[in-house]
Amino acid sequence: MTPDYAKFVRFQDKRFIPFIYVILFVVLGFYWKNNAFSFTSRDAGVISVILAITLFTLLHELKAYWAYSYVINRINLDALKGRSCSTITAFFARPAVVSVCSVLFFWLMAQACLRLPASRFSMVYLYLISPVFMYLVFRTVRRVYIRQVLTGMSSTVSFRNIYQYTGYYVAVNTALNLLSVSPLQANPAFSFSEGYFSARLMIAMLILCGVVLAINLAFSRLSKRYLFLGRIFLKEITIYSAPPVPFGRFISKPFFVRIILLATVQAGWIFILSFIAGGLTVSMPFVVYFLLCYLPCLMYHFLHVYAYWLKEFHLSCDMYFRYESFMQRKSLNM
Repeated sequence: MTPDYAKFVRFQDKRFIPFIYVILFVVLGFYWKNNAFSFTSRDAGVISVILAITLFTLLHELKAYWAYSYVINRINLDALKGRSCSTITAFFARPAVVSVCSVLFFWLMAQACLRLPASRFSMVYLYLISPVFMYLVFRTVRRVYIRQVLTGMSSTVSFRNIYQYTGYYVAVNTALNLLSVSPLQANPAFSFSEGYFSARLMIAMLILCGVVLAINLAFSRLSKRYLFLGRIFLKEITIYSAPPVPFGRFISKPFFVRIILLATVQAGWIFILSFIAGGLTVSMPFVVYFLLCYLPCLMYHFLHVYAYWLKEFHLSCDMYFRYESFMQRKSLNM
């Protein structure tokens, strides 16, 4: 029996709220650890942007999810049919707009947590409160997206190929990484006082790149199959014959072999980069140096995600064509 909207969203919320807490435990915990478990008013701006980017990633696929659920009749949405939303509501419900507007709310929330009793636990307060705000935003925007799906499936093409889709994801992810590691510029292990060619600095950067990549790979394993299908229904992604995965021989190797090869390349790259930067006596911000050091891991992250999502996209296209064939046969039999 197809569940109605109220029953389904109760089931969804029971899973979504703990999921937010898990995501923020990693995101806020990583920043807090890098900041030597310190959280002051100066950190509120960076934290608010980190939370806004996290909210964006949670909302980015929400409309596609409901498009997929509606088309294949996973949910009975009769109670919401006939309700449209205005152009202004649709604009302010966009993930990017919601996220930009939420920066101020997260900043005010951070400032309020810093003024609560036992301010040394302000990050804990923020961790407990911010998911509630994210859920309220999610719950509000969800109904807008459902109404958009119910009133028409036409949309604009957002991604013409999986390269573009993966690049968009990796770019947002990298921005979050740079903000998360920015407090390490005050850490003695990452100090430039001994020069870029310091053994301690190079080893620290190698470990940091490995940790950041491991976190990114863990989150990239979430399936996109049905979200791709939803975007196909919304016509937000173009169905096309995707080219083979770049460096296919490397990607086809066992995971641990790839990681060992990557670690070797990463260590050599940091050594060469530090040698050149030290010889040129170039002064650069810590986040720029980290990004340059992280380039091999960044390229591997892109290839790894692209290879995984390409399979998911092919499965989504196959499901879409099966659905279209089924609907054509059904219409002929009627």
